[in-house]
Amino acid sequence: MKAAFIHDHNFVYNSVTDLYYDGSGGAFDEKLWRRYLELFDSLTVVGRKIEKLPNKLVVSSAENVNFKLIEGASGFKSVLKNKKKIQEELKTIIDVADFVIVRLPSTLGSWAFDICNTTNKKYVVEIVGDPFEAYWHHGSWIGKFIAPLEAIKLKKIVSKAQHVIYVTQEVLQKRYPCPNKTEAISNVRLEEVVNEGIVREFYGRESDIFRIGLIGSFHVQYKGHLEALKALKYLKDQGYSGIELSLVGTGDPSWVEDLARHYQVENQVNIIGALNAGKDGIMPFLDDMHIYMHPSKTEGLPRVIIEAMSRGKICLGSDVGGTRELLEEKYIHKPGSWELLAKQVEGILKCGTVEKIAIACRNLHVAEKYTEYVLQNRRAIFIKEIIDL
Repeated sequence: MKAAFIHDHNFVYNSVTDLYYDGSGGAFDEKLWRRYLELFDSLTVVGRKIEKLPNKLVVSSAENVNFKLIEGASGFKSVLKNKKKIQEELKTIIDVADFVIVRLPSTLGSWAFDICNTTNKKYVVEIVGDPFEAYWHHGSWIGKFIAPLEAIKLKKIVSKAQHVIYVTQEVLQKRYPCPNKTEAISNVRLEEVVNEGIVREFYGRESDIFRIGLIGSFHVQYKGHLEALKALKYLKDQGYSGIELSLVGTGDPSWVEDLARHYQVENQVNIIGALNAGKDGIMPFLDDMHIYMHPSKTEGLPRVIIEAMSRGKICLGSDVGGTRELLEEKYIHKPGSWELLAKQVEGILKCGTVEKIAIACRNLHVAEKYTEYVLQNRRAIFIKEIIDL
């Protein structure tokens, strides 16, 4: 069987290497496609084509995966201008597929949903985020204007969808309810979790540097970089020394570097840039962190918090998406509340070794529910049920 995966994600084609690359974030790699290739013989990935080559691109090409990238699908004006042409391209792709994975929120995904319903094509909808939060915190008045419209559009789609996978257990289900068949399956990819012995050894070890990590693309300004820097400034002013904030993400970090200089914490900020997913990059990075913070203004179920928890790390996160399904109340702050974030870090700094280990081990046990084996088994059962209808 042939499947199509449709979403607004950015991809880049490099004619020199003849490979396709993830154009933002780095999570759309061979391991993601493997989830679907366990169920289908081939996968056609549909996304937006961009020409810019961000730093350290992650390879997205894989065996039995074809790419059909849509041009003219970036930017409000361009999408409106090319709407009919894009919809015709989507219909051509969907017509030859046996099954469609419609990932939302996305413009391409919403059009694909309509086509699937019109043509009676079998599909599953994946809800991976809240468009209201994403647009509202985009940083422009246009975003705030579009936010409620996009939320209404997604509600209408989900209300008509026959089969929906949510990345949260409850949060997105309540905001965008589906009256039909649903399943809660995070899109995190955890191959394993560490054991408690590693956690005890790490937090029992003395260190001159207290390391705080944050992972978020520099392409956007709602991942919490500003709040993290303000919190770091507060801690510096309170006399805490030896704190280092390490930032991982694709894109141009110059605006973050400017902010770090503005708050006079540039010597405590380590901008790493992009890292590969899993054992080749992100996991070793997290292994070195004492705290992982995620002060983002919008999320579905924040995968990177689960990844940090799987490494036995103390985590702090903003109250968006499904974060409350992961962390205890005392480790959550309102989006933009850098003051509370700073005081939460300060509280952790004051904790003894035993208490730090207890917090980290609690997170470790929560992460065990999100291993790839557990989630993929549920995903496979759900999609096979749709195929067999």
